[in-house]
Amino acid sequence: MTSPDIRAAIERGMDTVVFGVGSNEQHGPCLPVFTDAAIADKLAYLVAKKLGNALKGPTITLGCSDHHMKFAGTISMRRETLQNVIRDYCASLANRGFRRMVILPTHGGNFGPLAEIKDELHKAHPNVQTISYTDLQEFMAILQETSAKLGVSKEESGAHAGESEVSLMLWIRGVLVRTDKIPEATGYLGKFTEKEVAKIWEEGIGALSPIGVVGSPVKASSNHGKIYLENLVSAMIEFISKAK
Repeated sequence: MTSPDIRAAIERGMDTVVFGVGSNEQHGPCLPVFTDAAIADKLAYLVAKKLGNALKGPTITLGCSDHHMKFAGTISMRRETLQNVIRDYCASLANRGFRRMVILPTHGGNFGPLAEIKDELHKAHPNVQTISYTDLQEFMAILQETSAKLGVSKEESGAHAGESEVSLMLWIRGVLVRTDKIPEATGYLGKFTEKEVAKIWEEGIGALSPIGVVGSPVKASSNHGKIYLENLVSAMIEFISKAK
């Protein structure tokens, strides 16, 4: 869109902006490093489209990915850097006529930093409704509940580069999924409790999975990806509708 296009859209009542916060990090042997950013971009677009009075803002394509730095291609921002980017992003929108901002992270490492500044964003822009989705456990639960209905175990669905993420990418940007690498892309399939999550944050994902994958993409499909995405969009719309 051009600048005049955006101004005209705001004048027509499209005063909501939805934007995603992804990452650039390893996603095992079959997914590109911008997987989280691609998912964030598509999710934000579909949510904006469903809302009807909204525009999709540019996706933040880098996130907090220190726990993936063992692997080539990962680019990570410091926690405070990501927070400052979000602060400046929201300030720019608030000063140009938008009245609602929706922030949707899709990378696990971004939920915490966003949660820390959520209240601050509200206070900084009292005339703008700032809606930040910060519930990582709920986000994962949406995927796992969908997996169960598709005949995929939560271990296979995985927390990183497993069946759910590979399926999402097969639907969103299938041409970029290395389908020939899927047979060798099964990673950690054991228990994934708070203990394992802490191990990833403290030691890096490589301490749990040598190939950087938590899950197994063997059952992944484009059709599954479509269903995962539809359920994520529905959950985000419900969350936005309840936000105050």
